[in-house]
Amino acid sequence: MTSVLRLLRPVSSLAASRSGSAAVEFAIVFPLMLLIFAATVDLGFAYYQKSRIGSAISAASYYAVRNGNSLSSSNADTMRTTLESIIRSTLGSSTDFTVSILINNSTGATEASNYYCVTGYPPTYTSTGSSQTTCSGSLTSGKFVTISVSQQIRPLILSPGLITNVYGLNRSIIARVD
Repeated sequence: MTSVLRLLRPVSSLAASRSGSAAVEFAIVFPLMLLIFAATVDLGFAYYQKSRIGSAISAASYYAVRNGNSLSSSNADTMRTTLESIIRSTLGSSTDFTVSILINNSTGATEASNYYCVTGYPPTYTSTGSSQTTCSGSLTSGKFVTISVSQQIRPLILSPGLITNVYGLNRSIIARVD
C-alpha cells in the first residue's frame, strides 16, 4: 500500500499545483477575445462606410437640388456625370461601390424635360408632360433625380450578408430638383 501511495504522490502534487493555469486560461479565452475584436472591427468599418456613403449621397443631392432647376434633356447627361463625380470624389478611389443616377426614373436624357407626379413606395412615376400640373394631394408635378450607391465590403470574420442587412450599405435618395 505504501508503494502505491509513493507512486500517487507526484500525481497529487501535480494536481494541486497552480503553475501554468494562467497559460491554460489564456489559451481558452484568447480565441474568444480575438473573435470579439474582429467582429467589432468589422462592424466599425461597416458603420464608417455607411457614413461615407451617406455623406456622398448628401453632397450629390445637394448639388442636384441647387442646380437642377434648369434640368432638361440637353443637360441631363452633364448633370448625371457631375453627380457621379461628386460621389466618387467623396468616396475616394475605391472601386468596390456602384453608383446609379436616374433622372425622372430613366437612364436616358429624353425624359429629363418632362414633369412627373410621384406616388407611393416604391415610387410610381406618372408623366404630366412638359409643363407642371397639379397631382393628387394638392402637389405639383416636378423633375426628380434618384441617386443610389451600394458598396460591397469584405469583412474579416462576419458574414457580408449580415453586415449589409445590419448597416444597409445600399443607400438611395430621390430628390425633387424642379
